[in-house]
Amino acid sequence: MFAIERLNKIKELLLAQKRVDVYELSEKFSVTEVTIRRDLDKLEQKGFLVKTYGGAVLNDKLNSLPNASSGDTEQKFVEEKRMIGKIAAQMIEDGEAVFLSAGSTCLEIARNIKGKKITVLTNDLAIGLELKDAPGVKTIVIGGDLIPLSTMLVGGFALQMLKGIYVNKAFLGVKGAQLDSGYTVSHYEEAMILQEVARISSEIIIVADYSKFNVKGFARLGDLTMAKKVITNTQLPNEYKKYYFEQAVKLFTTFDFR
Repeated sequence: MFAIERLNKIKELLLAQKRVDVYELSEKFSVTEVTIRRDLDKLEQKGFLVKTYGGAVLNDKLNSLPNASSGDTEQKFVEEKRMIGKIAAQMIEDGEAVFLSAGSTCLEIARNIKGKKITVLTNDLAIGLELKDAPGVKTIVIGGDLIPLSTMLVGGFALQMLKGIYVNKAFLGVKGAQLDSGYTVSHYEEAMILQEVARISSEIIIVADYSKFNVKGFARLGDLTMAKKVITNTQLPNEYKKYYFEQAVKLFTTFDFR
């Protein structure tokens, strides 16, 4: 990958996630951390980001622009997440207790379940705020340590809150998915929370847009067979469609929602 392509990819990630991590970018693009830091220096000089310890965040001025995007590709990326949210919401029945993991994809699920009578458990402050005015939704935000530059809660206190409770369905967002390394997330503490959630859930459902496949995050969550249902997009690489079919994993895509 040429340097200019890598810079554009970093910009796309920043627009989608508002923050990036040097180590994760180094792994994703198969270059040294020194190279990534130089890339971030260039983008900071252009006013696109602000460097932080171990990474960078989107420049507040860009973050406040309602139409800030990297073009048609980024807009489509956001729309695909919205479609995943609509599919997932249809799987939730009144009276159920569900877990929504931290992240923008599960946030889209939250935006589509406000008319239901359910209990929602989450470790994402943003999801809690999204559901605060939903009359039929009982929202429980598990406490814990706040991951810097995010709305995600993790740690021992969060794990303790999960003891002795059960949920019908757990919708888990992931950082990456690969045939050899399985599902991965950005933080080890996050993996611990989601593994415990998987243990207390009757059904696990992975929600991941197509860009997450053939990507590896920092911490391993589990095999690709840990969930019997996956919600993604029609752009999913064919090797994963074949693998899921062979492993009897039900695949739901956004094709019918375009």
